[in-house]
Amino acid sequence: MISGIQQRQLTARDGTRIGYQVRGTGPAVVLANGLGGTYLAFQHLYGALESYRTICWDYRGLYSSSAPKDPQANTVVHQVEDLIEILDAEGIDEVVIAGWSMGVQVAFETVRRHRARVKGLYLVNGTYGHAFRTVMGSRLIGRTIPLLLRLVRAQAALAGLATRRVAGSDALIAAMKRFGLVSQTIDLEIFRAVAAGFQGIDWVIYSDLLNRLDEHDAEAVLTTIDVPTTIITGDRDLMTPPSTAEHLHRAIRGSRMVVIKGGTHYTPVEYPAVLIDELDRLLARTIGWERATTTEARA
Repeated sequence: MISGIQQRQLTARDGTRIGYQVRGTGPAVVLANGLGGTYLAFQHLYGALESYRTICWDYRGLYSSSAPKDPQANTVVHQVEDLIEILDAEGIDEVVIAGWSMGVQVAFETVRRHRARVKGLYLVNGTYGHAFRTVMGSRLIGRTIPLLLRLVRAQAALAGLATRRVAGSDALIAAMKRFGLVSQTIDLEIFRAVAAGFQGIDWVIYSDLLNRLDEHDAEAVLTTIDVPTTIITGDRDLMTPPSTAEHLHRAIRGSRMVVIKGGTHYTPVEYPAVLIDELDRLLARTIGWERATTTEARA
């Protein structure tokens, strides 16, 4: 679906096999995925990054990456250190990070631990941490989620069977539209391709990763960010509501916030034209990161 992608692997310091995707040459842009997403979720953004070296990777225990031998070695910090090992292996020193959902927390943690390497932030439908607190704007629901995850963990085989039957199905998509979880404009081809990946998900690992997101807290990082930053949200996002984006916007000095009318938590596959335009704007604001096509036009 995306031309020019090269699938690569490395072995992290603790022996975990990490799968990642590389495309193109030029300044580097990292695509940090949502939990359960693959590089396919960024298909539209790849179209806007022809002049860049683009890096994406699979989080520990998902898709082409193996689970760590130590189940505790699967925190947001571990995902960040895997990214840094990838960048080192590829000879990349500086990046703009485009994070969606979980990827926003990964981006903030990268800033905290490797500030000099981050030259810009593009933050889509995400939060700084304690992810359960923002779901539907209800702390009660946030307190209920850990109980549901324990149930999923205990019935992982049953959850896997159910997922294989409904992932990407017309019935599931119709239900998600009915309850406002996705918009009517969603790119069905891409959504089905991403959903198909869930058919092989290990629900024990997945539920643990969700808990790790709730444990993570990078709020203290927000006021220290001094690179060009764009925050994207949808006014119908139930997972990370617009109030979450507003909190990020107030805390991050000089940030730009865009609220997409009708957008849900899946804006990358609902309103790609808006996301592409805003990504272009961000890259133009980031010193030394103008698109190669602009440089050629001036020459």
